Amino acid sequence: MRAAMKLLLALALAAPAVLCAQASFASTAANTAIVNRAVLSYNGGLTAESSVTVKVDLVPALPNVTITTGVAAYQGPDTPGISNTVTVTSSANGPATYTVTPSVTGSSNTTGASVTGGTSVILGATITAGSGSTTSIVVPAPIGGAISADSEVNGIAVNDIIVFTVNSHTYTPKVTSTQYNASGNTFTINWANTEAIPAADILGAGVQVGERQQVNLTAKPGTISTLGLDITTAVKAEVTAPSFPTNSATTAPANKWTSTPPTITFQKYSRNVTAPVAGTGTAHYNTSVEGNTGAGSLPYYTGGVTGKPGDTIEYVIEASNSGASTFDLTSCAVSDYVPTTYVTDPQAAYTGSRQIFYIDTNGVTSTITAGAAGVYQASYVAGNSPNLVVNVGVNANATTPGTIPIGKGVTIAYQVKIK
Repeated sequence: MRAAMKLLLALALAAPAVLCAQASFASTAANTAIVNRAVLSYNGGLTAESSVTVKVDLVPALPNVTITTGVAAYQGPDTPGISNTVTVTSSANGPATYTVTPSVTGSSNTTGASVTGGTSVILGATITAGSGSTTSIVVPAPIGGAISADSEVNGIAVNDIIVFTVNSHTYTPKVTSTQYNASGNTFTINWANTEAIPAADILGAGVQVGERQQVNLTAKPGTISTLGLDITTAVKAEVTAPSFPTNSATTAPANKWTSTPPTITFQKYSRNVTAPVAGTGTAHYNTSVEGNTGAGSLPYYTGGVTGKPGDTIEYVIEASNSGASTFDLTSCAVSDYVPTTYVTDPQAAYTGSRQIFYIDTNGVTSTITAGAAGVYQASYVAGNSPNLVVNVGVNANATTPGTIPIGKGVTIAYQVKIK
């Protein structure tokens, strides 16, 4: 009977040996070895042992995700891109691979807004297992991990940023070293004294510690719909890990591209070719047109030009994209209404018996036939309003308006007779 009592007492005193600083608690680091060892004492000092090891599993936990936005001045389609930074912080009890997948959730005043970037990152995580210091924490050594100095500990390595919160204070030190503690099968994770925490916030056991990483995205504005109005796009970053909950972070506020109205000079002039008269306003000359009409160096005016029936009136329309602009002018076309009640249709007055004299964005002159819509770069349909339309700029053709680049301009001229 006495021997039996000794055996029961010995088993009762054989406390569970856990390879972290204290017994298993509600939140324990993944990959921790929980070892229970039973000891039988007999024959006055001999012993027999038996132990079992339980590995702590990874517990899925929603990561903490934030995303930055930005502001830029729109310069053209998809230009410039705005950098968005997704910051992902693990709140799990062990390492996991997280995939960041971005998408545009909404936009205004644009077509084709997009976002590029996104990747997979491995974030380490652990749970503290004992008292640390102002520049260190103590965590369990994971099963099967290396135990040399500066070894990775549950995915946390030298130069990683770790995040923990104690007493409602959140700290984000950078790991400078790790050190294995053989006596307790733990690791000490250290950071620089410049990031020391207050003594009151020294971590004890049971605090979650997660790695933080950033993933870079590029938000692109697409093509602006209305010049002078701002573009906005909202970007969402979906962060997933196998068997983990999904976390989504949306920009707030959205990315914004500011847009100012283009600096455009657009002016129409006229002159009487048959019987030159002085009009009102400052006399304006365009030698490129004048040299192709046979009328000599006659000025144009913004108003005040007079004429009699049978006189030829020449109109000149000039459009330019000032160098003060920040982007090209696209889809450019000049339209005009020829008042055929009082004047004839545009005359075939220019080289090749064509109705339109044209100066392109490079200052090159040419003449264009004004005919059916979609057949020529210039269309003239008397019954339409406007009845004269000329597609102008780079790459303009019979069906497509062109582009007037920054600092460039175009000119068209045509002649009619007063009825």
